Amino acid sequence: MALRDESIKKEIIDYANGCHLYLIGHRPMTVVDPDSLSVDGTYMTARFISYEKSDDAIIECFWKQPGVTGGVRVETDWPHNVLRVIDASGNQIARGNASLFLAYAMVNMDSDEGRLPVDAQFLDLQVDYVGKAYGSEGERGALTRLQSHKTFQRILAELPRDSEAWIILLNSDTQTLLTTIVPWGKPGDAADIADNKHIERALSGPLTDEMIVDFTEGCLIKYFQPRYNIQLKNTFPHPSSKPLGELYARDLNAVGFELDTRHLGVRLRSEVIDPSFHHGETYSLHSAEDRRDMFDFIDDIDLLRARPE
Repeated sequence: MALRDESIKKEIIDYANGCHLYLIGHRPMTVVDPDSLSVDGTYMTARFISYEKSDDAIIECFWKQPGVTGGVRVETDWPHNVLRVIDASGNQIARGNASLFLAYAMVNMDSDEGRLPVDAQFLDLQVDYVGKAYGSEGERGALTRLQSHKTFQRILAELPRDSEAWIILLNSDTQTLLTTIVPWGKPGDAADIADNKHIERALSGPLTDEMIVDFTEGCLIKYFQPRYNIQLKNTFPHPSSKPLGELYARDLNAVGFELDTRHLGVRLRSEVIDPSFHHGETYSLHSAEDRRDMFDFIDDIDLLRARPE
């Protein structure tokens, strides 16, 4: 993505600035064989080649490309890592890295038989950094943040010449709050009152966007252990962490995330995480000594039977 490219559509910019989390990663550069490019109706054909030296680093595919109609041609210049789609009038209707066209082709093949070998290692993106952009009122988005991001510039400067950087913008679409209370007191006694206060704290309202951004960033850093992140890799979650203060105040048990990138045609990996389209993890906010979860209570039937009437 050209972060300052004035040709980027406004709806894309608005969407990007509505995303407050982002991943920066890299993988071997993908180029295209210029002699393989062809257009047939609304379909494109291309042979993609990875800079990774392996037997499966050449892929041929045939896919339906938006905006492609009669009279359209595809152009590319050395080193053939960028494609331009030109209409019959000579106007550019699409432009992007060969890797983006390949990713699009991966998720838009017409048949399972024609789908690409998505387990090819060179297609996997290694997560190098997890970042956030929020601001005091959520006014700052990832696109704005990345335009003046020192760590991003460092990653680009240290990137191997045969690799390419990727930015994946993230936003939370749902939140789920699960609360388990095992009552130990009789109605009206101190234990019963404490249980009710616990429920009130936990269910005092939905988590704010800022809370979600903060703890999701921590979860992702803890999970992927990215090379360029320093904070939170070994300390998340911790009661003294300012972003988690409200979660501890509500007496919540755990936080977690789920991330699916199949629609992007890219598997994520890191030095500690195997490549996959789906990632997720839950992190307890309390030690085992401080709290036992619901399943511990269920397993301990003798303890349940000893509960006061």
